[in-house]
Amino acid sequence: MKRGGSMFLVCLGRTSVDPTDQGGAGLLFGTHFQDAWDDLVHEGLISSSKRDSFNIPVYAPSLQDFKEVVEEDGSFVINKIEVFKGGSPLVVNKPDDGIEVGKAFANSCKSVSGVLVDAFIGDKLSEDLFLRVEKRATAHAKVLLEQLQFFHIVASLSFPQ
Repeated sequence: MKRGGSMFLVCLGRTSVDPTDQGGAGLLFGTHFQDAWDDLVHEGLISSSKRDSFNIPVYAPSLQDFKEVVEEDGSFVINKIEVFKGGSPLVVNKPDDGIEVGKAFANSCKSVSGVLVDAFIGDKLSEDLFLRVEKRATAHAKVLLEQLQFFHIVASLSFPQ
């Protein structure tokens, strides 16, 4: 980067100062995804230690987290920073159709983690897992549409002269 230059960044963010509240990303890989994994364990399809060794590291920083990292590093100056609501990752034509919402939810999970899950437990169990995620999401479609919102941190940084 050239001295005096600027950089525009957009990253996943959260509105809560509580680091355990990862917002939409936490919801996407939260209850329904975890419960589907638990089903595989309870049915003896995978061991609990196998389930516990799978991890998707997701961290959405708060504005304060972002500021602290940039300021501590000292390489850049923050010109402007804000959090904006980026909307839902669920693209649905019929929000009242629970089946469509469930499929969109499962597809969102699969688009982020499908390759990892396939490699970890195999294609057949992976397909089973995402069908379970879809079934659970279908049953909770209305709540998912209301709660699954992503927030983004937008920052303009400059490299001091």
